[in-house]
Amino acid sequence: MAATATTSAKAPQPARIVPWRGPLHFLLLGSTTALLLTLLLGYLLLVAGVLTGLCLYFYQTTGHMAAKGLLHWGALPSLLKAAFLGTTWLLMLRPLRPSTKRAQAAVHVTAATQPQLFEIIHTLCHHLRAQPPTEVWLDTTTTARSTMYRGLTGILTGNNQLHLGLPVVSVITARELGGLLAAELSHNAGGASTVFVHAVREINAWFFRAALERGEWEVHPQESPRRETAWSRLRRQIVCGWTWAAKIPFLLLALTSRVLSQPALRLCQHHAERTGENVIGAQAQQRMRRKLALLASAKEAAEQEVRRGMAQCRLPENLALLMARHVAATAVEKAAHHADAGAEGEAAQTKEASVAAWVAALSPAQPAAAKLRQFVDLSRQVTYFYYQHELGLNLHEHRMVADEEVIHQNRREEEALLVIRRYFGGLAHPERALCGLGGAAATTVSRAELQRIIREAREGIIVWGPQHKAALHEWNQAWQRRRDLEAAATLSAAGFSVSRMQFGTEDTTPAALRAESARQRLVMEHMEGPMQERERILEGRFSAALGLLWWSQPDELSEWLRKRRCELASWVTVYEALCSALPSFRELLTSFFAFQTLGAKFANLDDPSAFLTALQSVVPKMLNLMRQIISTMDGAPYPFTDARGSKSLNEHLLPSALPEAADTSLLSRDVSSMRATALKMASQASECVAPFVDTFLALYHRSFAWLAESAERTETHFMGALGLGAATEILLPEEFVTQRLGMRPKAPDSIATW
Repeated sequence: MAATATTSAKAPQPARIVPWRGPLHFLLLGSTTALLLTLLLGYLLLVAGVLTGLCLYFYQTTGHMAAKGLLHWGALPSLLKAAFLGTTWLLMLRPLRPSTKRAQAAVHVTAATQPQLFEIIHTLCHHLRAQPPTEVWLDTTTTARSTMYRGLTGILTGNNQLHLGLPVVSVITARELGGLLAAELSHNAGGASTVFVHAVREINAWFFRAALERGEWEVHPQESPRRETAWSRLRRQIVCGWTWAAKIPFLLLALTSRVLSQPALRLCQHHAERTGENVIGAQAQQRMRRKLALLASAKEAAEQEVRRGMAQCRLPENLALLMARHVAATAVEKAAHHADAGAEGEAAQTKEASVAAWVAALSPAQPAAAKLRQFVDLSRQVTYFYYQHELGLNLHEHRMVADEEVIHQNRREEEALLVIRRYFGGLAHPERALCGLGGAAATTVSRAELQRIIREAREGIIVWGPQHKAALHEWNQAWQRRRDLEAAATLSAAGFSVSRMQFGTEDTTPAALRAESARQRLVMEHMEGPMQERERILEGRFSAALGLLWWSQPDELSEWLRKRRCELASWVTVYEALCSALPSFRELLTSFFAFQTLGAKFANLDDPSAFLTALQSVVPKMLNLMRQIISTMDGAPYPFTDARGSKSLNEHLLPSALPEAADTSLLSRDVSSMRATALKMASQASECVAPFVDTFLALYHRSFAWLAESAERTETHFMGALGLGAATEILLPEEFVTQRLGMRPKAPDSIATW
């Protein structure tokens, strides 16, 4: 019995998954390593030879000076030449002493913290007959890399470490993760050639890091810092050019090393891909490559989001999931071409029976993130490390924004908002109305009077424009914080956990969050009076410019302005009607954002009664606000209709009637009926409110921009180009950031089978 137990406890026989590597492979790696070391030794000899020649030249120069006198003018060119050659030699030494490679922001994991991940790694190393990694690190990169422990010094010890990017884990399946790790760990399965594999990779990386390293003063030699004179800039450019000229021999060696090592690197990569195919099959390997190829563009999009968040002090809290969403959005367009990939992939899993026996535990449909314990919290922690150590940000000055808390879009590229920004110099918020603040002229005003109003407004903007912009920014920040608090209160009412540190409240109960939201609303109301005093001046200039267009004779206008004058009355009618309902519409935007946030979390619902309670606090309020908006615009026509009949503005914004209030009583209801009621209520509200908000906001921005562009061209036509000064023409991107209107797209997990 003891013998039987011992036999059963033995590890299974390793399977052959690495392609055969013959003596030519070993010879290629060994010769490539020798050539790379020869290149490095050659550069050292070159530097030593230059130093020897420089010493001989300096010896001859000093001897000539001793013979003819130290102050002999003929020695000056020789001294300058010696100084030039000596400085060039010192610059040639710079690639040989590059700064220490900065460690990337990563989290060190062990078998105790991530048992499933290490079980996969140790199983693969057992079948690869390779030494397991000494350390495993998780970071925010889009690759998986196996390197020697502590760089080139680790080649002597044979220890290696594995770096795994969490964005990669977020887009692939568990079985694809096994293939990816097998491909990367196969570099350590070459026996004696493992040292040469890592030597070639590390030397190439060192060559290019040393050659392309720059100092802070070399980063942008063409851009001059503030208060830098033309002479200082020229001197800096000369030094930069001199530095790069001195590194030309080393750059040539780096390029030569890359060319010489290409055959060996390609062969290692080919063997790694073959290893991955032997583990998970060719079809699954191709699917994984397609996903990893999409991560490059997803990383660029995520970097744009981070840069935008740095300006807004609202950073994405999870870069891995952010990149996964971008990959999912791109994969939707390509999924139709790979609809049958799932069936083909399943057929390819049984390529080798001995391999399928131990890889079958990795599901082809389960996300790879399921193999990491607390993946979301872990990737959030790595993201914070990235912000602190890679970007050098102080997280206390930024707000970490979750996916469900900010469903925003970049509106800086929208043409309508660019027109509003250009005409008002960033002093008019696109969700604040510049209409009805001042008294309208009852009679025709002379052109001189209208031009005087415009001229005084221009001069006044230069004086108080920066202060008004700061107040407008504070108002927008208060509204943004209020939207976040309303969304957090709704999530808390639905039973979801909300971070107290994110909002600075005493607790995370709905009452506390809504109390803080009420304080932010009070801040907005207190700022209304002072802001409207300045906006009244903006409105006066705005209406005066449109008055110039309306009361001018057709022969005094250009062809473009004459066409605009014909449609001016229609657009003014639409703009005035929408402006009258804009305060209620802002409240609707706030509630609708909370409704969107709740809908984005529906997949993680645990308690239908709490979810239904949260819906009751949002949906009736949205419907009441819509009724209020409709009643405010009652009777306003929609002028852009065909000749067959008239149409009201309310009919254009809301073609169908509002849904009736549903029976939302929680008494005598079971879980299934409450869930069905919640789904019905959310569906009806989404089908009614979302199109209304979309249409209202798009039409309002379009009318506002149409009138602003007309006013701008009219001022230019009659009074010359607009110039408000640099202090008011610069618009901060966070001033005009609002929430995207539309429900959350498909979850990133939906691409797992693609």
